[in-house]
Amino acid sequence: MRIFTIFIALAIIFGLSGCILPVEEELLPPDLLRPEEIRFITAEVERGSVQDILEDSVLAGSSIHYDLTFQNRSGFLAELEVRPGQEVAAGDVLAKLDTGSLEIDIQRQKIEIEKRELGLEEVRRFGGTRFARRYAELDLELAQLLLQQLEEELEKSTIVAPVDGEVVFLNTFRVGEFVPGRSVVMTIADPRFVQFEYTGIHSGRIKQGMEAQIMVGVKTIPAIVTMIPSNIPIEERDRFRNTVIFSAINPDDVPKGIRIGSRHNFSILIDEKHDVIVIPSSALSTFMGQNYVQVLDNGMRSERDLDIGIMARTHVEVLNGLTEGELLIIGIER
Repeated sequence: MRIFTIFIALAIIFGLSGCILPVEEELLPPDLLRPEEIRFITAEVERGSVQDILEDSVLAGSSIHYDLTFQNRSGFLAELEVRPGQEVAAGDVLAKLDTGSLEIDIQRQKIEIEKRELGLEEVRRFGGTRFARRYAELDLELAQLLLQQLEEELEKSTIVAPVDGEVVFLNTFRVGEFVPGRSVVMTIADPRFVQFEYTGIHSGRIKQGMEAQIMVGVKTIPAIVTMIPSNIPIEERDRFRNTVIFSAINPDDVPKGIRIGSRHNFSILIDEKHDVIVIPSSALSTFMGQNYVQVLDNGMRSERDLDIGIMARTHVEVLNGLTEGELLIIGIER
């Protein structure tokens, strides 16, 4: 009986074990990998024309500038009546040095002159001697010379706008600060003599005499390069360093009232070639300074190193590396 019981227990245990063990699944055969079909989009290498057109922006400037100083006078700045970009009229007082009682001295001297004029008139009217008249005349002349001296001192301590123009430069001096003699306090540009100034990274590519098109609003102004960095006069190099100057071919084309310092778009033809190998810019690749393209040769894709010339926005001139009629890969369809 005991042996029968043990046998039954073992049968139950082995039966349960059979239920717990996982059933080994049959492995499915792997899918066969099919290569992805690739279709090359090609274009035949052809000859054509290419233009190197520079497009950027210029600032409206003036060919006539006035650097204003206190005429070799130094002193403390008492008044400063302008700001950068402000328009001024001829005769406007723009800045003054502290002159102490100089203006009062001038008024006092004018009164003194008037008194001496009356004295001279009295001598003449009531028959003074020749010596008395001459003495009164010299006395008046001396007073007038002193007034002239005082007024010159005041003039040298005052900056006045020489023309109707615009403040294109203003030094950092503030009221109350000391201004050394001969320091340029501000620069006034005369807007009647407009020129256009370019200081971009491509200034070295622009040559004297090249023609450009400058857009002022909706108007296109034909212009010509009149100055490049290499021929700027020595006295102007600090102001126009790395600057190309354009002047309107016909000054009357420049709209009246154009603001000095305003920015305008321009384009200029740097170079052009005809009947050369030309490819789309999008087909050109560069790696570590080497230019290359992909070509389709006997149905196989290969890379080809190139020497290139003019690089325009949409096309590139090829000097060496491709021949007319070859198939250039310009895209891929999958």
